[in-house]
Amino acid sequence: MKKEKCKSIELQEARDLIIRAAPVLDGVEIGLAESLSRFPASDLLAGEDLPGYDQSLRDGYAIAEPGKDPAFVIVDEVAAGDTRKLSLEPGQAVRIMTGGLVPARTDRVIPEEQCRVFGSNVCPVEGASASGKRFIHGRGSELARGTVIVAKGREIRAEQQILLAGVGYESVAVVRRPRVSFFCTGSELLSGSGQSRAGKKFSANSHLLHGLIALNGAEVANEQTVKDVPEEVDQILKAMQQSGADIIISTGGMGPGKFDLVEAAFQRAGGRVLYDSLNMRPGKSTLFGTLGSVLFFGMPGPPPAVHLLFNELIRTAILALQGAASCSPQELNAILTEDMAQFGSGGLPRLKSGLLSFDGGRCLVRAAARMEAANCYIYCPGNGQSLTSGTLVRVHMTGSTQGCF
Repeated sequence: MKKEKCKSIELQEARDLIIRAAPVLDGVEIGLAESLSRFPASDLLAGEDLPGYDQSLRDGYAIAEPGKDPAFVIVDEVAAGDTRKLSLEPGQAVRIMTGGLVPARTDRVIPEEQCRVFGSNVCPVEGASASGKRFIHGRGSELARGTVIVAKGREIRAEQQILLAGVGYESVAVVRRPRVSFFCTGSELLSGSGQSRAGKKFSANSHLLHGLIALNGAEVANEQTVKDVPEEVDQILKAMQQSGADIIISTGGMGPGKFDLVEAAFQRAGGRVLYDSLNMRPGKSTLFGTLGSVLFFGMPGPPPAVHLLFNELIRTAILALQGAASCSPQELNAILTEDMAQFGSGGLPRLKSGLLSFDGGRCLVRAAARMEAANCYIYCPGNGQSLTSGTLVRVHMTGSTQGCF
């Protein structure tokens, strides 16, 4: 079969292709407790006011307008959870607890420590009302009925879970998690239970992908390791199509070598290639296409390249399938704190693992050492020039700023 060569494209163009090719998945109903970091299938609205009633912000006394006497007559007591709808007359007061239902015609709540009680009477101390605070959490003051709490396309955060619970949600409709199948190609690969020997090596990509898939909000549907044999790659690809996957990933088998056979197998399976090269390193030998509605990523073999390209491209697909409003990695400008030598990359820009930190209001970054856990990637232009300390560079975040402080 003659290979149909696609043009080499820029990184952002690749992301745009991925987003356009990703159909938003079906919605599922899940418990509110399990909804953190999920994407709602539609806008989540407040079905009622929050709070749903005027409530006291302090333990103290709810007082009406003053009567002729400076003291107020205590006529009742309201605990939290008391549903009686009381009403005050001028000169009356009710002892009330934090969260209690404020009686009608209440002027304000006076905190307990600002009151003096004489038998059945209470008298606010001098200056108790000077601050002007009423210590009443008014109905709907936090959320009015019909307010959008979480918009479609936005992740549900912990703060929003609190609001959703506050207006009565016990479950929410979210877009289901994408299912991902992957296979690692290479006749030299061993599983962790294999015996190491010359010419063989343990497969790191299988463990790496398991972790990255879970970390980025998707589920593993199937995984395999396959030798560099065209017939076996064909069989694995067919099995992956039948696994119910929304995304299929391969590692290895990409590039100009004799045993680089993934793209040919993909085309034999009826796959449509959308690009097969990126104008960057790593990524020159990579593939994206579709098998029907399934998204396919052919990744290079080296685990550091797989890690980087997962962050830049596959994470984009996982988010797009869930209808996320923003799918690309967050980008920041940072000051380089150490010199960086440029690498021979044929005039192509390169992404290099980096460590981002903040100091004195400045965003700083340096290249990560081999054993360090990177939290970003540094963009290095492909002009062959070294980057010197103090240079302002562009960085791509790996999903959060954890570990930056």
